Amino acid sequence: MLDFFSRGGKGKPDPMANAESAKAHVEALKQEYGPAAHDKAVELLSGLSLSSQPLSVELLEAVLMLNQETQPLHDSLCVQYLMNARMPKVLESQLRAQILNYGQKFTEFYQYALPAVDDGPEAGGTASHLPLVLARIFYYLLEYARWQYIRNFQPDEVFWLNVNQLYRLAEQRGLDAQPVFLFDEKALATTVQDQYLVLQMLSMLSDGNLTAKQIHFSYQLLCLLSNRMTLSKAYFAEASFAIQLNDSKPAERPSGISANEWTRYWYTTELVETLHHWAITMEAGRVPAELKSLIVPGIDAVLLRTLMRIWAVKPVRFARAERKVVSNRQVEVAHRLTMLHKLVRKPDDEAAQTTRAGDKDSYEDAANIRIYGFVTSRKRDKSVSPQPARALALSGETVEPPPPQFPKWSLENISQTGLGVSLDVMGNEWVALGGLIGYREPDADGWSLGIIRRVRRTSRERIYLGVETLTTRPLAASLRPTDARLIDPTLPPDQVWLAGHISLFMPYRRADKLINALILPVSLYMLDKQFYMTVRGKHFQIALGKVMEKGRDWCMAEVELIKTLEKLPVVL
Repeated sequence: MLDFFSRGGKGKPDPMANAESAKAHVEALKQEYGPAAHDKAVELLSGLSLSSQPLSVELLEAVLMLNQETQPLHDSLCVQYLMNARMPKVLESQLRAQILNYGQKFTEFYQYALPAVDDGPEAGGTASHLPLVLARIFYYLLEYARWQYIRNFQPDEVFWLNVNQLYRLAEQRGLDAQPVFLFDEKALATTVQDQYLVLQMLSMLSDGNLTAKQIHFSYQLLCLLSNRMTLSKAYFAEASFAIQLNDSKPAERPSGISANEWTRYWYTTELVETLHHWAITMEAGRVPAELKSLIVPGIDAVLLRTLMRIWAVKPVRFARAERKVVSNRQVEVAHRLTMLHKLVRKPDDEAAQTTRAGDKDSYEDAANIRIYGFVTSRKRDKSVSPQPARALALSGETVEPPPPQFPKWSLENISQTGLGVSLDVMGNEWVALGGLIGYREPDADGWSLGIIRRVRRTSRERIYLGVETLTTRPLAASLRPTDARLIDPTLPPDQVWLAGHISLFMPYRRADKLINALILPVSLYMLDKQFYMTVRGKHFQIALGKVMEKGRDWCMAEVELIKTLEKLPVVL
């Protein structure tokens, strides 16, 4: 009996007793919970009472192992977020919270380990892990910044002050250049300085003109090439960027201010030369061996050229349309191809109604012949529907429906190539980079088409958008395949017009050259596919060229005119 009390009872083993216990515990969590072991590890870390116990080498090694074994699950969540562009907002918010909470909890613990000094009782064993601890802190700070940029936010001044001071601490302890393996010894080694440089270089991509996949790809490039850059305390004429370690902002181009003990410099010559070589290879139709595992749809040589300009050794000057600031002006905005086509074709529909009023039978007979191949009253009968009771006034006359209400955005500036607008976040959740919109000033008649090229959140409630104008004179068009008599009869009515697929025809200026372009549903596109196109009562046979722009359900392609038609051929 006394032996039992002296030995103590056999309770549940402590999963954080040492690295081996933590590894075994994670394996058990994976078998029991699968991917949900990610959240269970966060719960376990949150339950540690750090304030009531001193940091031991065993506890630090256990947390490092817990982090290492659950990191693959964390990476899977990040990939799931990035690859699913149509995720519901609620699920997106939950997934993002999971990702950020994981990094935050480990960062908080690792910061608790930083005060270890050489004269402590556990200092020898704890200090040996500090290079890895600091590297992982920077890894999760970098991850936080990435998610900010992906959502068009900016890290605040407190974030940058903490980052810069943390790197200063790593320098003072001589830990900034010690190589470590973050999570996998089979992967490339990194250093605190590498992680810090990646974070600073990524901050230069925060203008809001890159998509989430492009930002992630840029981060992966920097991870590969960060060892091509080195921080220097001494100023040199070839310096590309500079950072003030006692300041609360990211890196910028070096100015004429004299150097001091807080200034660090680096140049990007080797990095840009490597990107240039890869861009030439991709433009030749090949994928560099180093990038084969990173390339996803939407990543091409154009992105590499953009990164070369942003990270250039010296600032690149390029022509930019002059912006004229305006005030107290608004624009009405519409989106979705079906709605834009309806708005653009409104004058055509009104003209057609006038024609039908003057010559109703002949017009409807011609339409029936085109659709059914013979004159019929079937469509005419179906098109007549009883008027709702609400549409009748007391006098018996029809009440006109109210005009549609479109969101109004504040016009900030205009230029020859586009405009800048600001708007509320609430009610405009559909806004995204590369989105197709139509806009007009309230007193204007016609609609212009534009593409959102820049998204920047100026505050939690407001967004600034840069919109490139595609055309101020879009034309409603109808497309019928040349190899089929009729289009799919199961298509929704708003995707059909004049017995064909909806599309928008426009002249588009590219590189000082005016070309014919067509915006059509992406499901219709096929290179060199031919269509009969009807625009403003005229008929053409066309072939589709290369895609110039692409959205979720639409694309903009070049158009080659094959011949002009007197009338559409009727296939019996």
